[in-house]
Amino acid sequence: MVLPDSASLEAEGRVKGRQLAHYRAHRNLRTTFRKLNTFVASFLDMRTQIKQAVVALSGGLDSAMAAILLLEQGWQVLGLHLLLTEAQPAAQVEDLGRFLGITIRRLDLRQEFRRQVIDYFRDVYLAGRTPNPCVRCNEKIKFGVLWEQVQSWGYSHLATGHYARIGPVAEGGWALSRGVDRRKEQSYFLHRLPREILSQVLFPLGGWTKDQVRAQAAALGLLPYVMARESQELCFIQGKYVDFLQAVAQTDAHRPGPIVDRHGVVLGSHRGLAGYTVGQRQGLGIAAAAPYYVLELVPQANQLVVGHKEDLLADVLQVEDINWLITPPTTTVPATVQLRYRHPGVGCRIHPTSPRNAYVTLDERQTAITPGQAAVFYQGDRVLGGGWIVRSGGR
Repeated sequence: MVLPDSASLEAEGRVKGRQLAHYRAHRNLRTTFRKLNTFVASFLDMRTQIKQAVVALSGGLDSAMAAILLLEQGWQVLGLHLLLTEAQPAAQVEDLGRFLGITIRRLDLRQEFRRQVIDYFRDVYLAGRTPNPCVRCNEKIKFGVLWEQVQSWGYSHLATGHYARIGPVAEGGWALSRGVDRRKEQSYFLHRLPREILSQVLFPLGGWTKDQVRAQAAALGLLPYVMARESQELCFIQGKYVDFLQAVAQTDAHRPGPIVDRHGVVLGSHRGLAGYTVGQRQGLGIAAAAPYYVLELVPQANQLVVGHKEDLLADVLQVEDINWLITPPTTTVPATVQLRYRHPGVGCRIHPTSPRNAYVTLDERQTAITPGQAAVFYQGDRVLGGGWIVRSGGR
């Protein structure tokens, strides 16, 4: 047996020492990587739990209170003020932002608003129907173009100051419902929200009344920082809408024409079809034992068709381009239908004729069912969907 000399043992020791050091270095590196991965995973998990929302701020009371409520709930809030029209009153949103402690950006959507809302308003009126620009604005601007912008900035939710509610439902998914303040609730105007984004839309005022909002704003010292005037229904029109139509339509909105009854008998003359809507009684200038009401506008012949009150009554209507917030039905559905914003609603049965069209039979005859307006369907407070009224009649 040959014993290693001292030099060999020393060399072997150096090799094993280097191997041990190398092993320990790798072990320490693996430990460092495990800790780093744990930290990164924890950080990413924390990031997914941060609640981030963009709040559309008009400069008014309701949207500002919506932002305050979200801040109190722990949301990270970015304010966004939309520029929609030249006629829009200036809002001092910078002072409001300082009061709220949030950043407020401005987003110029005037071109989109003109194309999607003002041009729509003009075209529908010239076709002899009565448009609803607020419904259109919510669909195409606030929850259309604006929602796309919110997503591009990496925010998960969009909030507004509407009086409506959104929440999960037992069968899965999310539902839009009426706000608790029946005088102010605005679900009618919101029925065209895309169903797939309901879980990412916030209406913080849905459970509040207007009086409660106003009182809370006063207690917080908010009122000096918001516009005192409530927003108007037609925010893009100053003055008479007939004059506005004449300016944007490049046609004579004041062109007179015949007023006729249902049989075509001429009873008088009108001052331009743009000045009338279905159900209107005032301003016809026809002397008769029983008052006349507007039944129909016929732009092709520039005729205004009138009749008596009983002629306005109908219990069947055709609804097209329905936006469903439930799985589109294929069989008859019992519901309540609201035929205009202040309409109290009436029981009905929805008879689908295609995924987006239906005819609707009413439990009771209703007056002044107006083509161009929205018919919105409810079961209790829940919005099922809604579409545009095309025509109405009797069974």
